[in-house]
This record gives sequence, C-alpha cells and structure tokens, in this order.
Amino acid sequence: MKLVTLKKRRDFVLSNKHGQKTHNKNFILQEYCNPNISDQGLMFGFTATKRIGNAVKRNRAKRRMRALISSLLKEDNILFKEKYSYVLIAKQSILKASFFEMHNQLKQCLSRL
Repeated sequence: MKLVTLKKRRDFVLSNKHGQKTHNKNFILQEYCNPNISDQGLMFGFTATKRIGNAVKRNRAKRRMRALISSLLKEDNILFKEKYSYVLIAKQSILKASFFEMHNQLKQCLSRL
C-alpha cells in the first residue's frame, strides 16, 4: 500500500480540532475520521516543530516517522481504520529512540484510539 500524505494545512487543523489524540514519550498521534477521503482510504501527516531542532533534525524525525508507518502498513494494516487521517507529531526524544521502541509505542497508541 502506498503511503498517501496530508499536504494542506486545513487537513492538519481539522485533525487537531476534531480528532482523537493520544501520546507517548516520542510522539503525539491524532486520528480523524475524514469523509473527504475518496479512493486513498488512509492518509498520514507528519509534523516536527522547531522545538525538535534545526532543519536536519526535523527532517530526520519526519523520515523516522514515515519509515515507522510504512513498516506498520506492510506488517499489519488492520491497525488502521479505513477513511481515517492520522497525524504524527514528533517530540524531542524521537531523535534518540530506537526503532523497536517507537514501533511498540505506536502500536499501543493505535490500540488506545
């Protein structure tokens, strides 16, 4: 399954205002039932604010989150709900966390939603 990402600011704002949220040590996960999704089925957004660090660190955090979602989609697509948008917001500690730790934390967050 191809990773379809959110591009427009309004999609991120809708997810923040009307979606469900959960968090852990490394990131915040927002879930929003998006009726505008037609054929994609699932959409993902990745955010890393300036609190994370300079552009290199922010891009690294977003790359790690994209890789995390891609691996989960390949392994177990049933964790994600159809017609939903998911937004991952990075926290400072994501730069030092192991991939295995982030993988387990994301699964826990998805089960809480």
